[in-house]
Formats: sequence, C-alpha cells, structure tokens
Amino acid sequence: MSSKSRAWEFFKKTNEKFAKCSLCKREYKLSGNTTNLIDHMKRKHNEVWSSNVSVTQDVDTTEQNEQMGPTPKKRNTLKNYYDRSSKYPDGKTKKNLDNKYVRMIAVDMEPLRKGEHEGFRDFVNALDSRYEIPDTTKLKKKLLPEYYENVKQELVIALSKAEHVSVTTDLWTSIANEGILSVTCHFFHNEKLIAPLLEVVMMEGSHNAENIASVLDATLSKWGVRSKCESITTDNAQTMINAAVKLHLRHIPCFAHTLNLTVTDSFAVTCLDQILKKCKLIVTFFKMSTLASDKLRAIQRELNKAELRVIQEVPTRWNSAYHMLQRLVTMKTELTLALNECNRAPPGVNADEYLIIQETIQILEPFDLATTKISGESYITLSLVIRLIRGIKTKLAEVESQIVTESGKKILLCVKASVDKRLSPYENRTPVVLATILDPRFKKKGFKTSDEEKRAVQWLEKAYASHLSKERLAEETQQPTPSTSSGTPGDLLEFLDVPDVSTPLRAIMLLNQ
Repeated sequence: MSSKSRAWEFFKKTNEKFAKCSLCKREYKLSGNTTNLIDHMKRKHNEVWSSNVSVTQDVDTTEQNEQMGPTPKKRNTLKNYYDRSSKYPDGKTKKNLDNKYVRMIAVDMEPLRKGEHEGFRDFVNALDSRYEIPDTTKLKKKLLPEYYENVKQELVIALSKAEHVSVTTDLWTSIANEGILSVTCHFFHNEKLIAPLLEVVMMEGSHNAENIASVLDATLSKWGVRSKCESITTDNAQTMINAAVKLHLRHIPCFAHTLNLTVTDSFAVTCLDQILKKCKLIVTFFKMSTLASDKLRAIQRELNKAELRVIQEVPTRWNSAYHMLQRLVTMKTELTLALNECNRAPPGVNADEYLIIQETIQILEPFDLATTKISGESYITLSLVIRLIRGIKTKLAEVESQIVTESGKKILLCVKASVDKRLSPYENRTPVVLATILDPRFKKKGFKTSDEEKRAVQWLEKAYASHLSKERLAEETQQPTPSTSSGTPGDLLEFLDVPDVSTPLRAIMLLNQ
C-alpha cells in the first residue's frame, strides 16, 4: 500500500487492517489499497477533498514539528481553510440552509429585509461564517415563491384526501381602504384538526352577497374543496348569511362574535355607559401623556407594585372593555395617586363606581372564559356551544346573589336578557345539537331537559338514516376520535360529569343509557 496516496492526509491507521477518518471519526477496512478511503472522502467530504486542503490539525502539526523539526513550508490545515471564510457553494448544504431561512421568514412573519439587519447578520455569521444570507431580491423573486409552491402542493394533497371540510371567512377594510376577504379551511389530516388559511383576497366592487359568494366559490373551487364543503362560519352580518344561502352552504354564525354582541348589549345600560366613558378618558390620558405615564411608573415602583400599563377598550377587539376594567381595578391605588398628582388629569373613578366596575367584571368574566375556549383551532368547538351557554347561565345565577348595587342588578338583568335573545337560539340549531350529542365526552349531558335529549336523539337518527350508508358508518367508527380539551376545575364546564369515552362507536352505543 502506497503511503503517498492523498487519502492519508485525511485518514490515520488504527491498526494494520483499519484506518479512521480525521473528519468524522469513522473507521474503514483496508483491502490492500486506499479505494475505500477515497470513496468515503468523495461521498462525505467532497468539498474538502476537492479543495486540496489537508485535514492535518494544529495539534498534529505541533507534534510532528517536535518529532521532525521545523518544516520548510507551512501546510494548509482544515482550520486555516475555514478561517478563510469561504462561502458554501450552491449545493445541498446551501439549499437546506436557504430553506430554513425562508421558513423562518414565512412562519414567524418576519420582514423580507430581515437579512439586511446588521445584528442578525452578525449573529448568523457567528453561528456559521460560511453561510451567506440570500439578499431581499432573491428571497422575494425566487426563494419565497418556491417555498410557497412546495407548501401549496402539500396542502393540495392533504385537501384531496379530506372527505369533508368546513370554512370560516371574514371581511374587513384595511388601512388603505381596501376590502379584504380571508378564507380558512378546517379539516382532519393525519388524525389532527388543522386550519390552513387558503386565501386572503382583495374584494373589488360592492361588498354585497353576490360578490362575496362569487369570491368564495372561486376560492373553494380553486383548492378543490367546493363539493366537500359542509358548512361556513361567519359573523352575524346579513350579507354573509345571504352569501352562504347563495352558495347552498349551511351557515353557522360565529359563536365568539355573538358572545361579543351579547356583552356589548349590556353597555347600553346608562350607568355602565357613563363609567366606561370615564375609564376610557383615564386610559387615554395615561397613553397620551408621557409625564403621566412616568408619574404612574414612579408610584408603582414606590409601592413595590408591578409596572403594569392601562388597557384601552377597542370596539372591534373582543372583551377589550372587560380587560380594561379588570386592569383598572388591579391598578386602583396607583391610578388614584397618579391622577391626584398630575395637572389637567380627568376625574378619577370614585368608590361607588369602583364597586359597580367590580360587579361588572364578575358578570362579564364567564363571557371572557367562553370566548377563549370557543376560539381554539386545534380542537372541535361546535360541540362546546350548548354546554358553554349552560355554563354562562349557571355562572350568572351564582353571581346574582353577590350583586348588591342597583346598577349592578340592572347590568345583570340586561345581560341575562341578551343571553336569552342571542345565545339561546343556538340550542335549536341542528348542527349544534348533533355535534353536542355526538361528542363522546358529553352525549346527553349537554342538554337541560329530557325533552331536549329525546329531540337530539331523534335528530341524530334522522340524520343517519338520510345521509349515512352502512359502509360509511363502518368507516367512520374505525376512525379515532380527535382529542379536545375538556372542562377543568373552575371553568364553565365544571357542572358536567365528563365521561371517558374513547370512540364514536362506543358513544353511539351509550346514547340511550
């Protein structure tokens, strides 16, 4: 075996039959030649092999110098090769790193100019000086479109395998005064409920039911799910309801949006409306005045309180009024002191008004809890609706005995009336009733009376007789039940005794028990 082979720059004999790679420490058997060694270098370390660089390390060189004396010419080492900061050539390594970078931009919604930020570039260079971040032009014109197409193809394949899908959509006006329509699809994939955003479309022309239905129809057809769509969930706007009718899709009004409308109704009570206006003025004062904000933080530090900020109520943001009131009560002492020490400060909240605010928070708390629970995307929410309505009514009944002010009683009365008007109709909607009784955790326990239980069973039997064949039923009973978060102590579902039922088939068998 010739010791002049270049492979020995990267390998060292461990014994007479084996040699170890100095780069990856793998051992290879010697068969009278260095073919195995050269083949390994070309397959695993081709960049180094092709660069005419020796793998000799500084330590090895030092030991060699001690044994053989100074060499007339310094050899290139692998360390020196990397120190030259040569960049990765276009290849598998570079492509993989580019893909990871593009995914970060897409998933984290980072700006396209992220790679131009000096601090970020220094950080990446410290991690791997050989990787060169792609410029914004390449990212915009090549890498992001390629990444989008790859993800799109994966989604198209997943949608093609789905038997049924449901859709949620929303329409709003952007800052640029453009109509924007979003379409999100919900379906099971690999036994998990996923909710990909299919399109965000700019609506041109009138935002009437015809145009909305046309855009939705085109979007669903483009993604191949028009015939698979079972229902559509929107807000309570009449144009959205009419668009669903034109598409011949079952319309389900957004329960979270209805909860927000229910709470908004309670703000019409004169005493609460006046208190809310006063609270919004206080919040605006601290948000607009740096001197007031500085004074508030100084008082918080002096009292060893957390440096919290006031929260402003925004009509389009669900439960923001509740969160504003809750934060004001938490900061009651600091706000009172700060307002007294600031010039041109608005009038503060007096003791009687704080009592009404505290009672209002008690009344609105179950609506905030319900909104959080119904807003999940990783579990089924339709079957929670009736039980959440029951939970809200149960909590309001418990709160009633704790309300002492006349204003608080008026607010509670208004809220209960709004619950009956806006939420109770959900208990008579066919999809909601069927979803409730089919949920293996609850079955009949989600209904208030035995008549409602019997009605749910009859609706279920009728639905099965009309739409499901025996083969379809057998197929569905073989599918595992998606896991969802059930009631926990102290939440709106605590009044239920939740059974542990593992499959839909077992749930159906136990319906009449």
